Formats: sequence, C-alpha cells, structure tokens
Amino acid sequence: MEAIEFIPAYYYTTVYYTTLLVICWFTVLYYIGAGSQRILHAEGSPVQTAAFILTLLIFFFLGLRQASTEFGDCWLYAYDYTTGIFHYHGVSIGEEWFWGAISDFCRKLGFNVNEYFLFIEFFYIGGMFTCSLILMRKNLWIAMLFFFTAFQTFTFGTNGIRNGMACSIELVAIALVIEEGPKRTFGFFLMFLAMGIHRSTMLPTAAAITSIYWIKDTKLALRFWISAIFISLVAGTQLTQFFASLGFDDRMDQYSYEATSEYFSGTGFRWDFWLYSVFPIIMIWYVTQYRRFTDLSYTIISNVYLLCNAFWLIVIRSSFSNRFAYLSWFIYPVVMAFPLLRMNLWKDQDRKTALILFFYSGFTFFMFFIYYFGTGNGYRGLDLYWWRD
Repeated sequence: MEAIEFIPAYYYTTVYYTTLLVICWFTVLYYIGAGSQRILHAEGSPVQTAAFILTLLIFFFLGLRQASTEFGDCWLYAYDYTTGIFHYHGVSIGEEWFWGAISDFCRKLGFNVNEYFLFIEFFYIGGMFTCSLILMRKNLWIAMLFFFTAFQTFTFGTNGIRNGMACSIELVAIALVIEEGPKRTFGFFLMFLAMGIHRSTMLPTAAAITSIYWIKDTKLALRFWISAIFISLVAGTQLTQFFASLGFDDRMDQYSYEATSEYFSGTGFRWDFWLYSVFPIIMIWYVTQYRRFTDLSYTIISNVYLLCNAFWLIVIRSSFSNRFAYLSWFIYPVVMAFPLLRMNLWKDQDRKTALILFFYSGFTFFMFFIYYFGTGNGYRGLDLYWWRD
C-alpha cells in the first residue's frame, strides 16, 4: 500500500484536528438540547456502526501517513525498519524484545514502510476500540470521540508510535485484569508484551497490580497524587536524576537535563501539562468521593491514572516530560468517559456529557492551535500556515 499523498504532510495535523472537531461538535449539538439519558442506552443504535467506521477511517488516515519529518520521529522509525536495526534476539525482560520481533515479522512478510506503519496503527487504534468494547460498549461513538480528540492521540499515533502501541495494548490489558479468572491472566500476559515493546509500561503495569491487590480505595491514591506535587516542588530535580540512574527507561537519562538547558524547550514544572492532568482528577474525586459511586472497575482505572500521573509529577522537570505524562494520559479518555457512559450521574446526563465533551475537545484544539500555529519567536499566524511556500 502507498502513503496518502493528496494531503501534504504539513497540513495533516490540521486536517485531523479540524475534521474531528467538526464531528465532535455536531455530536455535542445533537445531545446538548436533550434532558434525557439516551447517551446511556445507545448500544443498539446506528452510532455503534458509525463508531466502527470512524475508527477504520482514522486507522487508515494515521497508518498511511508519509514518512516525513513533519511527524517527528516517524522518519527515524522508517529508517530503522528499512535498515533492519531492530531484531528479535529472544525473550528478555530487560530489553524491548517484542518490538524487534514485530519488526522482523513485518520484514519477513515483505511489508513496505507504509504497511509497517499501518500494522502498528492497527494495535494503536485497535487497542482503543477494544478497550471501549470491553468497558464502554453502551456508547462506542462517544467513547471513541473521547479517545480521538484527546490531546495526545495524534502525537503518539504519528511520532512516538512505539510508546503509543505499547500503551494501547496496556489499555486492553487493564480492561481485562479488572475481571478475575482467565481474562485477568490474559491481561497480565498483554502487559508483559507491552513491556516488550516499550519497557516504560512497567509503570502502569505496577500501578494496575498495586490497585488490584493493595490500594483498593481512591482516597489513598488521591492523597498520594497531591503529595507528589509538593515532593516535585521540593525535590523534583534530585528524584528525576535518581530514577534515571535506575534505568527505568533509557530515554530518561537523555531527557533529564536541567531546566536551564538551551537545547530543549518546555523544561521545568510544566503548569500547562499539570492543568491538563487535573481534569480527570476532578472527575475521579466527584464520582468516588463526592457522589460516592462504588464501581470496582472505575476504582482500579482511577488508581492507575492517579499513581502514574503522580510519578510523572515527580519527574516533570525532564525535557520532553510529555513522554512520561503519556504513561497516565493514555488512560485519560477512559477516566473521563467511563462514568459518563456507565453511571447514572445526573437526570440530564445527555446535556452534561455533551458539555464535558465540548470543553474536552475544545481544550485539545486550543492546545493544537497554540503549539502548531506558534513558534519560539512568537505567533506565526494563519496566513503563513495555510499558504506556506
């Protein structure tokens, strides 16, 4: 298969975000005037089929992108694949062996770079859809909109694809380990495979195990998250260097520069990322503490997010700390959408869910506008973006 050429790589991000924003806000308009709870009972409606079609379109759109420097490390993954740098050397807990096995498998099948990216995207997008099927089957359309309009989805589907693929497999694993019996066993096996793709997923894996067997109340996890803010402010730099020395992720060592580093931008305590991370915390507190809903599945999901995000807060001064934030952000859409689609929170659930989706997707578009339309020297402007030479 060939890459999509009729959309220039420079405009790919714009097409993705604006198209999804239009779809999302039309959905908001559909539900905003309702004072009912149809959103909780859409399992047999046409929106389920529409959700599958939209997922399929996003899968091909992201998977068949060009191997361009416009997509960050995309070109580097293409180079590594064609030159055969990654190889399978046997199962090893300390190495990302499964990523090498996947690359070898695709080469043996004769996949070109575009088909290789499409194969990875199958697990990335497919993991989101499978997780939604398991946890939020009643309204797949809304669930997938929460996934696709998340701030991090496009970036980790086109740039940090190895991290994205691993975390999507982790999503399915978390959805399975919530249950007991064979599903939990298979979920732990998927977590092992995820660590074989990107070993940083040992953090959500450890958080899931902790949430299942030890921390069974969100109150303790919430307190730990709040404590992490103060720990980060007081001793964040020293702890970042300590975790880097443990070999948790070899990328930590290269990203753990001082906040004064001239090579990287956006170091120090990222208040913008922190603000983005707060909204699921508010949802968790509202559902579990204020409204006192007791859903074991949501408790585990919430604790995984809280524990992983608390770790990121501690190492927030690392350059490119969004890569560590993603270890909690990948479950962000589930934390937000699960109670809206599974719990009877309000009498006008449709209207309130529509409002939350509106601000949720609006924040993502706002961040896209800031990061892609601005430069280090100031605002670039719409005219230079749309009519670039």
